[in-house]
Amino acid sequence: MSPPALRCNLLEEDPAEIVRRHLADPLTGWSVGTYGAIAEFQYDPDEPGLQLDLEAMAVQTGRGALAIVALEGVRPFGLTDDTGRLREIAFCSERRATQRATVTELGPLTFDVGIAVPHIDMLVRLRPDDAATAAALRAGLGCPLFAAGNPAGPAIARASPTRILTSPLARIEVHQPIPPPGGRSPEGPHTHLLPEFLAQGRIHPPGSPLPDGLYCGLSLYPRTRL
Repeated sequence: MSPPALRCNLLEEDPAEIVRRHLADPLTGWSVGTYGAIAEFQYDPDEPGLQLDLEAMAVQTGRGALAIVALEGVRPFGLTDDTGRLREIAFCSERRATQRATVTELGPLTFDVGIAVPHIDMLVRLRPDDAATAAALRAGLGCPLFAAGNPAGPAIARASPTRILTSPLARIEVHQPIPPPGGRSPEGPHTHLLPEFLAQGRIHPPGSPLPDGLYCGLSLYPRTRL
């Protein structure tokens, strides 16, 4: 079944107020990503370890975290379907990310995996005791993640380190495990990395009504379970 056709309208409300209102609702889903690489986040109202800070626009649980980085100059667009239902609010700007195209070490435990898209970076943060995955990532430094023989990708899939999708607007961290091939993503925070989609070089998904020239650095999905 094809996804519903969506219409796009610029919203007049302050982006920070939109975020705070929806962040207070645990039924709201959130994402940071691009076509082929995305992190999704949601929390439960009674979740152990829940830390919600509406002023700072941040929420953290044992499964993951969402933090707003900067919303100055951001343009929020409401995406509605043919019934008038608001499906998504996309926060867009012209801001770009680092656009690294190869595996890069950012610190002793943190690596940029190099998805090479204009507005989104994908990082992994290893456990301090995971020397094997660190060694595999260092062996892949300077190479594209999906290059033949690069040990970084298989090592990440095995170890399920924290994945971080970050844009100039926001970042999502996911601590939950990566499902095995053919497996199902866990409920709540999870990530998807699909090289065949990334290779298409799309800024927006097919059929997206978002305007050209703007990058979506954060999306929310009103009262939508992930």
